Amino acid sequence: MMPKHSKPLSLIAIVLTALLSVSGCGDDDGGDAQPSPDPFALPDAPPSGVYDGPLFALSHDYPRAQAAPPDPAPWREAIGFGHIDTGNARAYVDALKDYIADDMRELLFDYENWNAEAAGWYNQPWLGTIREPIHGTYVGSTFPAEMFPLSGLTTTMTTHVLVYYDAVAAGSLRSVWGDGALDPLPGLEAGGAQFPEGGFIVKPAFTTAGGADWPPIEGAYPWLIYAPPGDGTEGDPELQTVYLFQFDIIVKDTASAPSTGWVFATLVYDGSVEGDFWDQMIPLGAMWGNDPDVLSPQDCDYLVPGDCPPLFETWINQATPLYSRETLGWGGRLSGPNDGSVDIAAVVQTEDGLEQYDGRYAMSSCMSCHGVAEFEMESFLLPGPSTCTQDDCTPTFASCDSQGVCQEVDPGPGVSLVYYDWQSAEFSRWFQSRPGDEPQDEGTIALDYGMNYAFKALPQWLTQTGTDLTPNFVEEFNNYRGRQYESHAVGAARIPFE
Repeated sequence: MMPKHSKPLSLIAIVLTALLSVSGCGDDDGGDAQPSPDPFALPDAPPSGVYDGPLFALSHDYPRAQAAPPDPAPWREAIGFGHIDTGNARAYVDALKDYIADDMRELLFDYENWNAEAAGWYNQPWLGTIREPIHGTYVGSTFPAEMFPLSGLTTTMTTHVLVYYDAVAAGSLRSVWGDGALDPLPGLEAGGAQFPEGGFIVKPAFTTAGGADWPPIEGAYPWLIYAPPGDGTEGDPELQTVYLFQFDIIVKDTASAPSTGWVFATLVYDGSVEGDFWDQMIPLGAMWGNDPDVLSPQDCDYLVPGDCPPLFETWINQATPLYSRETLGWGGRLSGPNDGSVDIAAVVQTEDGLEQYDGRYAMSSCMSCHGVAEFEMESFLLPGPSTCTQDDCTPTFASCDSQGVCQEVDPGPGVSLVYYDWQSAEFSRWFQSRPGDEPQDEGTIALDYGMNYAFKALPQWLTQTGTDLTPNFVEEFNNYRGRQYESHAVGAARIPFE
């Protein structure tokens, strides 16, 4: 089946071409001309009196010849060139971490000397309107203190994230965006979103909670960012300090992980480890599939060894700090403290209607979230009912009264997201181990687990060019999640955008 946007491509191309060709040449005085959108635009720098250090430079000169990973790949060598499993995953993750160590030490801890293009690391275009100017980060998630009751978080925290692609993975960026990044549709239609084997994608995540707010973060490496305070959605930007607490590494490796083609690994901060700051980022775990054959009871406790059924496509390092394991995904599947895989006030759609769930509802994982990466998106990134049309795509919200009677409502303060029941066939759709060229929804283009395409770069391209192709629900939902915590009755964590 052809993707649903295939038929109107010619019309879309005409509209987009007309939009991008707007200039002063059409008017005698050029007074009504609008500037063409700039996919490589950068955010405004802080005032010189506020900050005068290095600034983010967008790395978008994607290699014209496809780069190749090392041969043999150290991570493949670490597991004897076989398949990754729960017995060898630690060796695999250690090899990934060692392979990128020099570059990441410079990016994270020696920023004055960081040159992404020279180091062979690249970024997605079109995100200038949501980045901050010092490091190029953008808001990831916001969590209330109640999300981390076992590790002592005392305040609502917001996270800020940044994504880089290595020279191998950047082959996909060139295939989709080319030089000008103005029309990704031909590249998407041709399969350009499929990443080359051996490609790396990394994402450091920083929290606004320091050691005084969250004891396990004491001593974590600080970054200065220039962003609006709080959840980062409103207000004037200001200089603030955030702390490195999670670092994700994902690698395209079909030989090691044939069911999905990917291995997702997460590092977390552990201040008790000797060494430098990179040494203190230790493996939380890895996953290479969603264990679709393991039905994990929602009330099993993944923090208690043996309480949940064993997983075969996730490995968790039980020696990590407790804060990093408080929000593991469904049944203990991999999900870091930045990733929002747990809801503390869930509403569940059952055969009998909407029911308020009493307890913490684990409903996602690293790969289940990224597995929804498709264009145009037909499923929300969390397993719940949503309405997707040409003009709108919105998850379902509900409000419950004091007797626990719930009803569907419009989004706003004091409402919760609705999820499918964990035992349902609908819920299981998010927990399949699909190859990256197979979309979750028939008729869409699979984006090879590339959530940064699906929920960041492509929606921003649509918005900034005015292309009326897919629903502009990302910005709308950012508004919902940006206001949810005005009421602590709302338990859903902010949605874990990449």
